[in-house]
Amino acid sequence: MKIFEMLKKTKQDKTLITDINKLFSDQNDYSRQIREREFWRNLLYYAGEQWIEYVRSTGSFRRRQLPNFIPTPVSNEIRSYVRAVKAMLLGQQLIPKIFPNTNDREDMDAAKLGEQLLIWMDSINDNEIQEEKEKVVIWLAICGTGFLRTFPEMDGGEWALTKSGEMLKTGEVVVENIIPFNIKLDSIGDSLRKKRWIGIQSLKSKEWVEDTFKTKLKGSDETRVIDYEKRLMKLVGQVSPWKGYGLEYSMIDDQDDDLVLFRELEFKPTNAFPNGRYVVSCRDQVIIDIDRMPIKVEKGKWYYSITDFHFNYVPGRFWSDSGVNDLISSQNAINEIDQALIINRKGLGRPRVITPGDIGLKRISEGGQGFISMTYDPLMSGGQQPRIEGGTPLPVQVLEERRIHKEQIQDMSGDPKNILRGRPPSARSSGVQIDILRETAEKGQYPDVDRFNRGITRVYKKRLLLVNEVYTEERTLKSVGQGDRISVRAFRAADLRNNTDVRMEVDSGLATTKAGQTQIIMDVASKGFLGNIEENLEIRQQLLRKLGLSGFSEQINTDYERAQSENNAIAAGDLTNIFLVENATDPDSQVLNDDPLFKYDNHAIHYEVIRRFILSPEFRSLPAKVQTVAIHHADIHNILVQAEKQRAIQEMIQTQAAIKGGGGSEKPGIPPPMT
Repeated sequence: MKIFEMLKKTKQDKTLITDINKLFSDQNDYSRQIREREFWRNLLYYAGEQWIEYVRSTGSFRRRQLPNFIPTPVSNEIRSYVRAVKAMLLGQQLIPKIFPNTNDREDMDAAKLGEQLLIWMDSINDNEIQEEKEKVVIWLAICGTGFLRTFPEMDGGEWALTKSGEMLKTGEVVVENIIPFNIKLDSIGDSLRKKRWIGIQSLKSKEWVEDTFKTKLKGSDETRVIDYEKRLMKLVGQVSPWKGYGLEYSMIDDQDDDLVLFRELEFKPTNAFPNGRYVVSCRDQVIIDIDRMPIKVEKGKWYYSITDFHFNYVPGRFWSDSGVNDLISSQNAINEIDQALIINRKGLGRPRVITPGDIGLKRISEGGQGFISMTYDPLMSGGQQPRIEGGTPLPVQVLEERRIHKEQIQDMSGDPKNILRGRPPSARSSGVQIDILRETAEKGQYPDVDRFNRGITRVYKKRLLLVNEVYTEERTLKSVGQGDRISVRAFRAADLRNNTDVRMEVDSGLATTKAGQTQIIMDVASKGFLGNIEENLEIRQQLLRKLGLSGFSEQINTDYERAQSENNAIAAGDLTNIFLVENATDPDSQVLNDDPLFKYDNHAIHYEVIRRFILSPEFRSLPAKVQTVAIHHADIHNILVQAEKQRAIQEMIQTQAAIKGGGGSEKPGIPPPMT
């Protein structure tokens, strides 16, 4: 039974509603309250809104009351720190690899299909998953703990027709970032697998809930909780970029009757519920209560739909500390120094004019230049001249302190922007040397990178587990196969054969910078590891693409692209312009399907391209008729290639015979044979 059909099962249980409210209640959870205040502080520092504070007694946000003469801080080193963490974790290119369950050819082909499927899923919805990864990294740096949820989306996927002609959505597997404020966890256990249950609460549209689950919501939400969630959402979405101005206005409109509190609970398998349990409630109703987890339990293996990401682990505690915690003190010191510099510049730092009488300002134009001069009356001042004294700037020690705090933040973040700050390399330094310097600077961050990659691996594994239940209809998979060839094929979940052992590998472990990768590619090509590049068009094109020169093309590309288009047409079943004859082994056979451009083809290139297509794993999944057409078309090209070779051999033999028959005399344009 499909997961979407199981969502129709509902259960009304007042006792269950009471238990859910108790689990989500944090009235006595002081550790959660402390953690939320810390998260809010870090979030507001990252947003550059250090002048906003949350008043728990009134349940509202307000601006800090600062004197008018104190300027607001403008430097935001914490944002630079978060940017550095993003560059460190997202700067690597991860490639999914799937280990087959057995050594059978079918399982190995299914594992390759799974790899292509995961890459294709990354590209759907305009690469939406990349934005979700970036969000979780930001939360990871700000709060120390981030969450990605992998779940089937009922509103996603493609349109399909049922047997009765009804249009319905096929469903989609979605990865979504969940903000830490919306996560509620069991208090027992310092890891997610040790938690007996997890909870997710979020604000949803009342109309969406009623339409999706075919129910009528009654009652009301808990006022304190729903107000806090609304204020949280509004502050994050509408915080003023103008140093807090407009904050009061964004909090006024709080009449959102259309929003309801949507709560979900996932329970791990127990003796009473061997497949786990999934419960959804909204207001005073239980919308879903099914005896299984959102991700199906198989052979005792279970997974929550939530995947947790951690930054600075604290032994014995689930919630990790963020790197921003260690930067608050330095950021405050920089803000105070910046404020002092501005005040000093407006006050003591300005020059002072001391005069016994009144002075005036007069605009003067002289030599085409305009300036303002200061005038005074010597009679009224008793003949004394005004005296100008320089201001008192802040001591150098203050500026040095600011520099130290800034460097401390940069050092803690790995500072990938200033890796070569100590001594820049010489003009002849290679890309590999730059990679070594970068690797040395980031070496202390490797455990953080590996931990993040392990979390991403769990996310991709959950995607494949959900695909087995969601992708039951036939879909079209578009991917880039071996040799950067575009592959288009039809598939469904059964083609994966339950091969879900996913590993995420770094695309290149030799070099991370563009200069380093370019140099390694050129070294490998020059030593012959890539074969004869002059005769291999595909390798040449890959090299141009890797070197960033894909805009350059060769004359031979026309034949290569035409051959690729023929392969795509054959795979799609379009045989309109595919040259076919009655008997492929006879060059004089009757033409069955003509192509006016066939006689202009470079048959050697066409034969090589279609030969690789026939030997590819995707070819075996095509219908038998399509396979037969492709093989016959390849045989025709091969016959013409062999005939061309025979003609070349005959011409060479005749040339050698003519040279020998002439007694070794040279003919114009033909060199004598080598002895």
